[in-house]
Amino acid sequence: MANHNQPASKTPAFIKYPNTWQFPAVKMEALKIRSGELRVQGPKLALPAKADFRGTVKIHGANISLVFRDCDNLSDVTLQSRNKIMTLDPGNNDNNGAAEFLAGIPFDRLAQSVFGTAKAKFKTLIIAGEFAGKDVHKGVGIAMLERFFMVFNICIDDLWRDMGRLSSVALPEYRVFNIMNYKTFKVTINLNADTSAVERQIMEYTQEVANACPVVKALGGSGPGEGIVWTMLVPIRHHPPRARQTTASTSMTQQTKGVADEFVNYAVGQRRLEQGIEYMVEMGIPLKAENVRSFTRWVTNDTLKEEAEQMKAVKAHPTLICVKIGNFAGDWFSKYLQQVNAEGKHNQKQSRRAVD
Repeated sequence: MANHNQPASKTPAFIKYPNTWQFPAVKMEALKIRSGELRVQGPKLALPAKADFRGTVKIHGANISLVFRDCDNLSDVTLQSRNKIMTLDPGNNDNNGAAEFLAGIPFDRLAQSVFGTAKAKFKTLIIAGEFAGKDVHKGVGIAMLERFFMVFNICIDDLWRDMGRLSSVALPEYRVFNIMNYKTFKVTINLNADTSAVERQIMEYTQEVANACPVVKALGGSGPGEGIVWTMLVPIRHHPPRARQTTASTSMTQQTKGVADEFVNYAVGQRRLEQGIEYMVEMGIPLKAENVRSFTRWVTNDTLKEEAEQMKAVKAHPTLICVKIGNFAGDWFSKYLQQVNAEGKHNQKQSRRAVD
């Protein structure tokens, strides 16, 4: 049994999972690093301009990281959500039952599988994955499946490893799966050339997953997927660049509105707004009208962080963008609360009828 709860005097530090960038940001960062390495290391050692990217199916669930800090005691693990350390204490705003689901899994076996038959050696081991299935989220085929944990990334001492070599890190009998054992995609991108053709190919793959999720099909279900996460197969600063391409509907819409409106229309999609709700629930912030600023602040900060390169590309004014995002998110939050309240009243009426 894993030891999830640490003594108060030895509370572990929270290790934030790195952001998944949009493709323009990955391209800009890679070119910037390549330019610097060319000057210092020369063309043979510099990051190549042409590289393969591997696409894995994006799982629509709750991000969970398993953090191991003692290679001599693999049962000692810390559970983390995207925003905080998780415990099994009652009322801890558990991510839809994630901690409860994970509590009975032998994580010492999972951690050892990273190293095969060799002795586990590390200062910090992170196994990152997604907790998904029934009642975790809605709107995609994954939500109809029995709950599971999908491993999708592994870090050993600050170095994110090639998951293509770690597909055996899984415990299927406990419904702990590995994303590399399902359909993957591949494209080759020359960062110094026009990438429009490969971006069209990526979009076609994305639409394929949106129409029918291959992971759902492999696990015995059917339904739409959320998208694809692309990983550059050349490490950059110990963190392989990961580019997200969600459903095709997130593409920039060409409208006659101003630049700021167009940017907000592109960047603030339904999924980002839903993640804002998930953040508030996870952090114990009541979903009430008086907390609208907490919601709009999260949505604004998340958008500026993940869409910085796109904002530069369209030359959108940051201050105006912040105002537009805040107004848009605030209106959405108000409608969301109205819908939740209406559904609650409807359910109460149905309950009273059933009693009568």
